Amino acid sequence: MTPRSFVLPLLAALSLPLVAAPAAATSKAADYLIAEQVAEACPNGDGHMTAAGVIERDLTGDGKKDLILSHDGITCGDVGRSDFCGAQACSVLIYVRRGALLKLEREELSIGVSVTDGTPTPIIHLTAHGGAPSTLQWVDGGFR
Repeated sequence: MTPRSFVLPLLAALSLPLVAAPAAATSKAADYLIAEQVAEACPNGDGHMTAAGVIERDLTGDGKKDLILSHDGITCGDVGRSDFCGAQACSVLIYVRRGALLKLEREELSIGVSVTDGTPTPIIHLTAHGGAPSTLQWVDGGFR
């Protein structure tokens, strides 16, 4: 194979659009909320949520998986952002499981979100405008 015959197929492969896999949730309630947020964020119907925008784990210490959805993980069309993202931060929705349903407990604006182990419940790490870090943790029936 000559260098030229190797480069042309490589360039063709690199020009293919990159498609992120849709986020896979572990519950029907989470799947429903993901679809609902993507539809609201991308009015043209061309959006998807990446796995990076979905965190499913027990946040309240009751043994049931709760849900965090970050609009930073939603892409509209080829390169567009969610309508719920500003110049820096995006909406982050925190749902708590109440029976079979996930109920919206809190909404924040953040550049990013992650969750680490904490005592007695996990710690949610957020980054505000300008890079200021903040945390939330479920304490006495609410996020503080």
